Amino acid sequence: MLARARARRAGFTLVELLVVIAIIAILIGLLVPAVQAVRESANRAHCQNNLHQLAVAVHNFHSDHGSMPCYFGTMPRGSNTSPYGGWFAHLLPYVEEDTVYKLMMDDIIASGFNTPQSSGGGGGGGGGGTWVPPSSANYNGYVYTTGGYFSGGGGGGGTTTNHGIWLDGVHQKTYKILQCPSDPSNISGKGLVYGYWGSTNYPANWNAWGNDSGAYNTPPARLTDMKDGTANTILLAEHYAQCDRLGRIALYSWYYQDFGLNWYGQGNTQLFQVRPLPRDYDNCPAGADCCDNWRAQTGHSALQVALADGSVRAVAAGVSQDTWDRAMLARDGLALGGDW
Repeated sequence: MLARARARRAGFTLVELLVVIAIIAILIGLLVPAVQAVRESANRAHCQNNLHQLAVAVHNFHSDHGSMPCYFGTMPRGSNTSPYGGWFAHLLPYVEEDTVYKLMMDDIIASGFNTPQSSGGGGGGGGGGTWVPPSSANYNGYVYTTGGYFSGGGGGGGTTTNHGIWLDGVHQKTYKILQCPSDPSNISGKGLVYGYWGSTNYPANWNAWGNDSGAYNTPPARLTDMKDGTANTILLAEHYAQCDRLGRIALYSWYYQDFGLNWYGQGNTQLFQVRPLPRDYDNCPAGADCCDNWRAQTGHSALQVALADGSVRAVAAGVSQDTWDRAMLARDGLALGGDW
């Protein structure tokens, strides 16, 4: 009888099991936020390092060429001997992407073209046309822009040969240095939000990269042009790679980035967003803050920016619009506010 009673008491009672389960649930509840905090800290450091490396690449390019890369276009302007595209296309050799850059440049040198070329057949969508690059024009204070297109010819049946950033092996490449793992818009997690031309989480501040003229194809600026000081000027920042149905890309910056510049070629200094919903405004819940493609945004608690001196800092959501304006503008002659 005594042995049988001891056998019955060898297991846990229902109450004891419930207590153990409750303790385990509490421990998990305490552990998950801690794990998430550690993961977010690692992601933030990763994104910060990307910004720093890009800023260092700009400085190295400047040392070699006497200026920063152009925001959009060729170096020098109007030439067929360099990539035609966004600032990142010119930085490729400076971010350990020499193979991609060499592939593109070998084709450009051999063909003499850095944009697609259509041949045979006729115009329309078929061929025989001439590639007309994107351009901007100022009419009574308003800048109007046009995208690249084929002009001339008539009919179909032609072929298009890709060159430059359109070249196979270049346009579909993804770049780890452009990807921040905290971006909630990058559902795949593989930097393929847009699909080609270097999906990016880091746009260039047009107000620093340009010289206040020429809209998207503004001439390249020099670091010495930043009269407010490189330590007081935002060079790059974070943003979502997909925003309001627009994929942000680095090889073809033009109006696809829109940080410090709107679609109409007009400069802006709109305040950034902190953790907005990665939803377009047609599907944005009432009262919610959704991604605005004319602004920068961050998946962290504060926006990380690379300053023109190469340093990286986090800007709190409470910074004033006035202080943000001064940090965005490289030549306004105004000191940063005390909330910076």
